[in-house]
Parts: sequence; structure tokens; C-alpha cells
Amino acid sequence: MQNLLLTLLVAIVGGTIALKLKVPAGAMIGAMISVAIFNIVLGKAYFPVNAKIVTQIAAGAFVGAGITYRDIISLKSIIKPAVIITFGMISINLIMGYLMHKFTGIDLVTSLFACAPGGIVDMSIISSDLGADASKVAILQLVRLMGVMLILPSLLKLICNKLGVCIVKENTEVEKKENLNNNNIQNLFMTLAVGGIFGTIGYILKIPAGAMTFSMISVGVFNIFSSRGYMPLTLRRITQMCAGALIGERMTFNDLIGIGDILFPALMILVGIIVTNLALGFLISRNSNLEITTALFSSAPGGMSDMTLIADELGADTPKVAVLQLVRVISVIALFPIIIKYISELLT
Repeated sequence: MQNLLLTLLVAIVGGTIALKLKVPAGAMIGAMISVAIFNIVLGKAYFPVNAKIVTQIAAGAFVGAGITYRDIISLKSIIKPAVIITFGMISINLIMGYLMHKFTGIDLVTSLFACAPGGIVDMSIISSDLGADASKVAILQLVRLMGVMLILPSLLKLICNKLGVCIVKENTEVEKKENLNNNNIQNLFMTLAVGGIFGTIGYILKIPAGAMTFSMISVGVFNIFSSRGYMPLTLRRITQMCAGALIGERMTFNDLIGIGDILFPALMILVGIIVTNLALGFLISRNSNLEITTALFSSAPGGMSDMTLIADELGADTPKVAVLQLVRVISVIALFPIIIKYISELLT
């Protein structure tokens, strides 16, 4: 309990400082870096695994509370972007895995799983079943995730600012109505109850990203029919700090030492991911009705809840980002292992 409280305190302090410095996605980035340093130096960072589920449910509820009937009607416009993301990301990451294998000497199966834009835990567990070096996959996936969280928000914000399409939500309607009167308190409790119940069901059913997806859909339906979905901005900040703490808590001193041995493949993955994200984002924007901010965050290979929360801060269409991120997660978890297994059997 003491380590959990210390971790939360470090995350809050780090996230608050980053917000004061106006770092993009500062609540999450600040919490992640501060908790990672805390764990590397003292080795005492602790965040329960179940907190990930709570964080996903809260993130889903936040997105769902902003869904309107107009958003549902417009979802038909994401069919083409979903196809581009699925086939584009799988094709490019297979190429990246092959190049890593050729240039670094890491075996092909390990290289392919290390490049897969899925979750650290998911890819590590699945990779061990197919004969990959699971520890190497886990470290490379951790470096990928932390690199994405550190670099992509600032990079995407810079690109959107250059294009004149970035709208940072600092004094939005969401923030203005964050006065906790009786109606808002009731709406908040109902929103959390709906998201919590259905998010838990999604988790129990073991559906990929089920906690966030079920929470988002259920709260979205609740808001469409009642207009009472409500999640205050402060709660979003807390959710982001918890998400950052979850990522930072995984970084240990041994991981820091181990990075030296995999620095080159890690840089390959990071550069490849950024190029892939930008290429797919602009391709989607040019071939669909999605504006560039939404397209870039929809194809960003970070965590589904993380990218959705950050996208909301920068003015993207969060319901579309969330759905397209879900498509990415499902396609990676469902299709990547099958493809990699087929490739490994073909080569043996």
C-alpha cells in the first residue's frame, strides 16, 4: 500500500509539473517519466494490474460521454480508413520485422512480434507460444510504447499546428461546465455506473480492449438517449496520470541496462513506427473525409485509451479515433499471430 501511495504521489507531481510546462499530453507524459525514474532509482514503483482495467473503463466513459447522435451517423465515413489502417499497418510492420531480422540478427519471429503494434503483455504472451524470445519482445515493446508516448504527441501537435488544424482544448465547454452542482454529480455517478458495469462485462468476456470498448459504447448509448453523460476534465487528468504511471512502473533498472544491447533495433522500430504513422495518417486523410488530426491519431500505434485521451486534447474527433484504434488493436491481436505463425512454419 505504501509503494502504491508513493507511486500515485510521484505520478501526480510529475503530471502536474508537465501540465504547468504545457507539455502535450502532459498529465500522462509527466506521470510516465516521473514514475519510470522513481522505479529505476528506487525500484519501489507499484501499480496494481487491475488499475489498468479501471483506467480503460474511465477512458471509455470519457469518450462515450461526448458521443452524440450526429457522431453515430458519421461513423459510416470510417470504413475506408479502417481498411487502410488494417492492411497498411500489418504490411508495413511485417516489412519492418523482416528488415530488423536481416540487419540485427534477431530471429525472425522475435523481430516480427517486437514490431507488432499491439500491447506489451498481449504480444509478449503470444510470442512465447510461437517460440520467440519473449523477454526481448517485452523490452522492445516497452521501448516502442514509451518512445511513442514521448515523441508522437509533440510531433503530431507540431504537424497539426503547421497545417493550422490543431485545436488544443484548454477552455472548452467540457471544462467550463465542470462545476459540481447536484445535476452534474448525479450525471457523473450515473455515467461511472454505466461505464463501470459494462466495462467490467467487456473485460470478463476477454474481448480485446473490451473494458474500454464496452464502457465507451454503453456510456455513448446512455448519453444519446438521455443527454446525461458527464465526465469532468479533472477526472480525465487523473485517468491520464494513472495511464502514465502504469507505463512508467514497467521500466526497471534492468530494462535500462538491457536497452544498450537492443538500442539499434529499438531505434529501427521507433523510426519505422513514426514514418508508418505519418504515412498512414496522410493517406487516410487524403482518401477519406477525416481531417488530418483525427487521421494521425487514429493510426498512431500507442495504447488505445492513451491515444484517444491525447487526441481529445488536440481537437480530434475522439469517437472516430477510438473506433479506428479499436480496429487496429483487434486486427493486430487477431491477425498478426496467425500471419507470423504461417511465416514461421513456411520457413521451417
